[in-house]
Amino acid sequence: MKLLTFRPARARTGHFGVLLAGNRILDVTALAGRKLPATLLECIRKGDSALAAVRAAAADAEAALARGEQPPQVFALNAVTLEAPLIPGKIMAVGKNYADHAAEGSGQTYSRVAGFIKVASCVVPHGATVRKPAWTETLDYENELAVVIGRECSDVAAEAAYDCVFGYTIMNDLSCREVQQAERKEGNICIGKNFPTAAPLGPWIVTRDEIPDPHNLRLVTRVNGEVRQNGNTANQIYRIPAQIAWYSHAGFEPGDLISSGTPAGTAIGYKGPGTWYLQHGDRVECEIEGIGVLANTVSTRKRKS
Repeated sequence: MKLLTFRPARARTGHFGVLLAGNRILDVTALAGRKLPATLLECIRKGDSALAAVRAAAADAEAALARGEQPPQVFALNAVTLEAPLIPGKIMAVGKNYADHAAEGSGQTYSRVAGFIKVASCVVPHGATVRKPAWTETLDYENELAVVIGRECSDVAAEAAYDCVFGYTIMNDLSCREVQQAERKEGNICIGKNFPTAAPLGPWIVTRDEIPDPHNLRLVTRVNGEVRQNGNTANQIYRIPAQIAWYSHAGFEPGDLISSGTPAGTAIGYKGPGTWYLQHGDRVECEIEGIGVLANTVSTRKRKS
């Protein structure tokens, strides 16, 4: 299933939904009760029984639509506003996890899973405006498969790692390269990866059963329609079980994320005329096979307070 959070017209808060055939959404929040969770995070926390109940409700809605009925809890996708599927407690990001991307920078790769923490306040949804900070001219994109953790766990063995996975989504790990590089010299990465709107996430979460092999997915990034990144998760240096095993030493909660790295084609590696760094008005589309497209537009204008 594809699970999402959306706002119907005139609604003040997000609703939990399931993407149905024909680009329609079942409003699970409107049906929430003893068996159905009210939010996507609640669905993750309650485990298999909640997911089974949501699956059954979606099947009922599909059957009603097939009979020509129009359930009031079903909306057209283009009639609602998507929000981030969830706001994770933490985002553990894997750095330099594709050799071709590492070669775009220093060429160095890591001897184990390594990276940085991306704070949840950076998360924005599909369709949201990305605000380019005034203090950078090197705003870069990174299309990444994000792993959604399904249960509380710690010190997970690699062979048991997939038991901890709820599903997958897309994250654009936006980066201010000159700040990131300066920080790395001091032994940390912080501001260069963490600034307002630095983590577009979505458009939805695909449950684990629909992606049996997360290491055979094509990743494509387009900027203003031009293909920049064209890779495959098969080329990750450290695969998802190793990522979960290492980062689980910090402890995971349901809804936490691991952002699993990006392939070559980022702006830092571009050697041609002009620049590939993001500018005002650029539209970035991060597509991952089996999930969908996460699209955002860049702006240099400050958000009104």
